[in-house]
Amino acid sequence: MLKRFTPKPLKEITIDGVDFRVKHTIRKKMKRIIMRVEQKNEILVSSAKVSKKLLTEFIQENSIWVLNQHSNIKVDFESGDLFYYLSEPYCIQHHDKVLCIKDKKVFINPLKAKYQSDSFYKKSAKDYLPSRVEFWKEKMNLDFNELNFRLAKKRWGSCNSKRNISLNPYMMKLSYKMIDYIIIHELSHLVHLNHSKAFYSHIAIFMPEYKKVEKEIKQLSLCLST
Repeated sequence: MLKRFTPKPLKEITIDGVDFRVKHTIRKKMKRIIMRVEQKNEILVSSAKVSKKLLTEFIQENSIWVLNQHSNIKVDFESGDLFYYLSEPYCIQHHDKVLCIKDKKVFINPLKAKYQSDSFYKKSAKDYLPSRVEFWKEKMNLDFNELNFRLAKKRWGSCNSKRNISLNPYMMKLSYKMIDYIIIHELSHLVHLNHSKAFYSHIAIFMPEYKKVEKEIKQLSLCLST
């Protein structure tokens, strides 16, 4: 008895020199081919069972659309991008080991980049920030309940009515002066749980140039968000 021939699925394709992985999901009742590009170098296709040749022709016919979608996807931690630590920019280079910084470059595994980066900032924050918080707490003659660390995209820190302070480990992207300002800012909320004139007057006692530092943080934040 002859075995039924099953063609190998299309797994890879090259369009104008760009290599793509192809993930084909077979849905028996589909009457047309649907294609998506949601990640760099990856094409998602859904259709009924079709031949490898037909699928290849369909993708090639829509190659301009595929390349446009591909180019519009922003990927973090690309080789050549900048990685900030204590306000210093380091050029990202890819390797297959743990994150390390050397000669104004940061070497990072692209497959684990987000995890390695976050772990680096968390460890750096836990190593450095508690002593600075303790320093400013004593200098400002204040006390708090707990100090926590939480990664966030939009807030550098917070202080609640329970006198708990939370600091964002991404602060380690900033300069020492900027870090001190954020700590002073959050500790000042122990006195004024708002952003009133009295609150900023309290900050000015310990950092008279706080407005300049605030502006520098906002300017650097724009670079960090791109």
